[in-house]
Amino acid sequence: MKKIVVIAGVTGSGKTKLGVSLAKELGGEIISADSVAIYRELNIGSAKPSIEEQDGIPHHLIDIKDVTEKYDVMQFQRDSRELINEIIDRGNVPIIVGGTGLYLNALLYDYQFKEHGTPKEYAESISNEELYEMLKAQSLEEAEKVHPNNRKRVIRSLNRLDLGQTSENARDKLYYDAKVYFLQGDREYLYNRMNKRVDLMFEAGLENEVASLYQKYSNLFSFQGLNSIGYREFEAYFLGNQTQEETKELIKRNTRRFSKRQRTWFKHQTPSEWINVEQDNYEAKILSDIRAWLKE
Repeated sequence: MKKIVVIAGVTGSGKTKLGVSLAKELGGEIISADSVAIYRELNIGSAKPSIEEQDGIPHHLIDIKDVTEKYDVMQFQRDSRELINEIIDRGNVPIIVGGTGLYLNALLYDYQFKEHGTPKEYAESISNEELYEMLKAQSLEEAEKVHPNNRKRVIRSLNRLDLGQTSENARDKLYYDAKVYFLQGDREYLYNRMNKRVDLMFEAGLENEVASLYQKYSNLFSFQGLNSIGYREFEAYFLGNQTQEETKELIKRNTRRFSKRQRTWFKHQTPSEWINVEQDNYEAKILSDIRAWLKE
């Protein structure tokens, strides 16, 4: 079984920095598992790593789509698996970095997708939350119309969106030998980091980034990528229904709420080793663990 490293974690936990550090030490290449960083013109709000932050390490699945295009979990699974094979063939270590839980599960497990329909057997094998996350990944607008625990309506919505998966024992059958880490920490500590992160985005020109896109595309907020936190909150602002400060606070609130959902997802859906980023030398511990594991 091929070996891969996965660095997941809540928003603002330091995934990007750790991924680059590990790649330098291990001879790795990074595959982004972020459903927003794939878009070329969504830079600040997606917090995608800059050229400087990438620090010479090859990064994949960043800036591969225009904002007018769609990209789904099925495409991610196909693209990331092809990249993993290529990276291993080059003698390097694939390091998957991101917080999109559905993407990671589709990669880690033997999920098999169909072009149409969500089969009953598959739907019955996964949780309400995983089904709902699947729907949100396809259409936030559709997801907001349905209660997360209304399985029948969620499945009907998925069928309308032509997303389907079939897999025998998909939840249990790992596709890779994966070392999975989930970065987390004290809630208040991370909330402060998230709030500061949003402040820095505004200082870096987030409003101007969205405004220029809004001028370019009259139907901007109908695009899949603009349904993400950090972008969708601007729609009411540009319509004159909220202030800049209210927009900023809404992004902070939604980021905090999303971090809760990330914790819940990785607690129940994606087995991983939880790492407290407040602990001293946690990066060194992870590096040591991975080095020993790669020798096995």
